[in-house]
Amino acid sequence: MTASDDHGTLPVHAERMLRRLETIENLAVTGETAHMQHMDHAKRVRQLAHHLRAVLLLSEAHHYPSALVVVRSALEHHLMDRLIFLANRYIVTYTRVKKKDVPSWDLKLAAAQAGDQPDIATWFWDQSGMNVVHRGFHSGKSKKGRGQTISSYYFQVDDFDPFAGPKKHAGRLAAPFWERKHTQQWADESASAWRYLFRHDAVMKALRVNRLLLGRHVQVDVHYGFLSGFVHPSKRAYEAIFGGNSPDRLGSFDHYASEIALLYVIVFAAAEIEIYGRMARREPRLGLRDWDDVLMEVREAQLASSYFWFLSGEPEMFDRIDTAHTPPGNWKPKWGRPKVDPSAIRPVRIRYYRNPLGRLVKLHQSYQEMSTGLVYRSPFERDDARFR
Repeated sequence: MTASDDHGTLPVHAERMLRRLETIENLAVTGETAHMQHMDHAKRVRQLAHHLRAVLLLSEAHHYPSALVVVRSALEHHLMDRLIFLANRYIVTYTRVKKKDVPSWDLKLAAAQAGDQPDIATWFWDQSGMNVVHRGFHSGKSKKGRGQTISSYYFQVDDFDPFAGPKKHAGRLAAPFWERKHTQQWADESASAWRYLFRHDAVMKALRVNRLLLGRHVQVDVHYGFLSGFVHPSKRAYEAIFGGNSPDRLGSFDHYASEIALLYVIVFAAAEIEIYGRMARREPRLGLRDWDDVLMEVREAQLASSYFWFLSGEPEMFDRIDTAHTPPGNWKPKWGRPKVDPSAIRPVRIRYYRNPLGRLVKLHQSYQEMSTGLVYRSPFERDDARFR
């Protein structure tokens, strides 16, 4: 069996989206002036495509847990690309500020904002310290009076050196012709960059202040946690795919694991194309040929994968019923027909799911609740969903 077995149009859309990422530079309309950030952004797009191609290859070889490990890397890569391509705010965190210090810092920052630091947009305190949000960077002005905005993350991504080695061992690692204090400083700076710029919580905070994940923060955190189960040596992760019986189905084809790999490839590739297009519309603009055709392919891919409801798409009736059965606040759950009609729940009120793979399996099984009469009709019924 292959990834194309019983997955409808998903393999076609996955391949089409990947091809667009792999050849993204062919879409650029070159002029008299070339901009380095455009070439760098295209390179990052192709690097993501390389990850996603590996996901498909691993999935086709039935190495599903390994494929989902790479998906976690692809998720991190795509989130950083949102910041590198589009962010116009950056955060400086003062870690030693305690909650009791907030009033004095409010006065200090308000004075700085009104004085010599007008680039301060806002600030807020959380457990990491006082977070000061700055505007920028801007490079000059155009004839219209507005210069190009280059994301600070475009420059800061190079501040983290994953090969600097741990600071605590800096004095015990070979560093020819380097003074010990310099190796320790470099290790410390790289660790600090990861902690305050590239750790998942820091990335999510930056995406929030830049309004680059509107309404999708819970979704990203759920999938990040789910995929982390495959990165770490979790017994449950393997059992979720291959079962816990002896002998298990390790190495055999699994419809649902294959399907979720395809869905991840489609979702990330389509989202990457979208943010690349948004970047191209900013100063300095980058002309893109046949872009309407590309966007049509993206929309078709998102429509085919909309039931996955991650970064795009909408909740299914299955999710509406689960929401209707989830008590608000600290209320105790009650059996029987819910007071709210699931079909009448506003989309923003629908609860997100906990386990993407578990939900995907359940979406393939229709049911009617005996106590409530509520009905879910699966658009892709499968008999084996009842045995997972």
